[in-house]
This record gives sequence, C-alpha cells and structure tokens, in this order.
Amino acid sequence: MEEVIKYFESLEERIATLEAEMASLEAELDELKSRPAPEPQVIEKEVVKEVVVEKPVEVIKEVVVEKPIVEPEIPEIPAEPEPAPEPEPVKEESQPEPEPVKEEVVSPKAAVYGKAVSDIRQAISLGDRFLYQRELFGQNAELMQQTLTRLNELGSFDEAVAYINRFGWDTESSTYQQFIVTLHRRFG
Repeated sequence: MEEVIKYFESLEERIATLEAEMASLEAELDELKSRPAPEPQVIEKEVVKEVVVEKPVEVIKEVVVEKPIVEPEIPEIPAEPEPAPEPEPVKEESQPEPEPVKEEVVSPKAAVYGKAVSDIRQAISLGDRFLYQRELFGQNAELMQQTLTRLNELGSFDEAVAYINRFGWDTESSTYQQFIVTLHRRFG
C-alpha cells in the first residue's frame, strides 16, 4: 500500500510541474498577443529579361546508296561435242540387242543450284533453317515463316529478290548468297 501512496504523490508532483509550465506558456502567449503586428516589408525584386539565342538548325540529309543485286555467277558448262557415229556392229542372230541407256537431262541451273522445288521450305535443310533464322531474320522464327510463305507465292526469281531486299541484308555475306541459291532452286 505504501508503494501506491508514493506513486500517487509522484503523480501529484508531476501535475504541479506541468501546471506551472502551462501557466508560463499562457503568459508568453498573452504577451505575444499584446504586441503590435509587424509592418509588412517590401522586398524589391530586380527583373532580368531572358535573352533567347536561337541556334541555326542544321539539316542533315540522309544519303542512301543502293547496292546492285549481285547474283551468283553461273559457271558456263562447256557443250559436249557430239560423238561421231560409230559403225554399226555386225549383228549376230544369237545375241540379244542391248537396251538403250536412258540419260537424265539436267538443266545447267539444276547442276549448279540443285534440283528445283515447288516449296522453298523443301530446299532448306535443318541446319540452314537455323542459320537463316539466326543471321537473316534476327532469331524471329515467325518472320522467317511468313517470308518463306510470301516467297512461295511470288511468280519469279526477280520478284523474290526484290521482296527480300526490303530487309536490308548484307548482300556480301555468305549466308545471304546461300539464301539466293535456295531461291534459285525454288524459281528454277
């Protein structure tokens, strides 16, 4: 019980201290209220005009240099001289006649570029597909598929080359040249 009494006594002392501080603050507030209001001060400002200097606009014209389309050179295939007619051998009645050998006629372009295809995708191996996608189409498989579809719809090699030139590929690169060979297979 003594502890409770001491606690209340300490609270009474704190309350007395706070009341004294409050009376002091009220006296200061009354003193501030009784003082006259300060005169408004006029601050002079100096206005400086802004000077705007316009710089002449420099016009840069873009120079576009068009590179001619370089088609891979087609090596000339020398014409084979016609063989001289051989004298007919004497036929023996007991020998059967040999069957003529059928030779497949290969066009000069087919000899250089490979067998013609009706769909350009048939002319592209899996390795070339990854190569073209990486180096020509910037890893964009969808763009590559759309382009191949569009190339299949075109009617000639020249139209196809004009279409792919819009991509701005380096025509000197070996990948581009390889793609041109693939186009030759599609358009014969």
